[in-house]
Amino acid sequence: MCARYGTVFVLDEVQTGMDRTGRLLAAHHCGVEPDIAILAKALSGGLVPCSAVLMSDRIYEAVYDSLKRSSVHTSTFSENSMSMRAGLATLDVVERENLVERSLVMGEVLRQRLREALAGYEMVADVRGIGMMSGIEFQAPKQLRRAALEAFRHIHEGMFRQIVMMRLYRDHNILTRICGNNFMVLKVAPPLVVTEE
Repeated sequence: MCARYGTVFVLDEVQTGMDRTGRLLAAHHCGVEPDIAILAKALSGGLVPCSAVLMSDRIYEAVYDSLKRSSVHTSTFSENSMSMRAGLATLDVVERENLVERSLVMGEVLRQRLREALAGYEMVADVRGIGMMSGIEFQAPKQLRRAALEAFRHIHEGMFRQIVMMRLYRDHNILTRICGNNFMVLKVAPPLVVTEE
């Protein structure tokens, strides 16, 4: 629709980009080429804050078409040499260690092991994902424990999330997060260099 109506197609790939899903951009799984894509987080390998705006030649030439317009946008922290070196080093490691393909393979291993380990839990509705970005979706239990979940939801929608996160960290030393837009989905996104063990 963007192409049909001449609208710029911009994708936020801050979490999903940098091969997290087994492709540079998650959009590439769908054969989609955005006009602009935003990358960050993993771009420096977690060393320092680093981000990038990728854009098509058409957008670049429309915005930065002359020396006069070459600094149409600037930032206090732009052109930070350490961040840029960290970003280039990360791109080098991703390519040298074939982390794109590894992400697809290890992601499937991870999801299969999670499905096996969580198969007996009534509150686990699904384990899904792509590459090294997965989610464990919870559902309300059918037994009497449902009342506790509903009580937590009544107090605050995010209460269940806090209990899950605290227990995983306290009892198993697993630091995790729940999806910001769905309190019933636990994010599972280990580093691309994680081993099977």
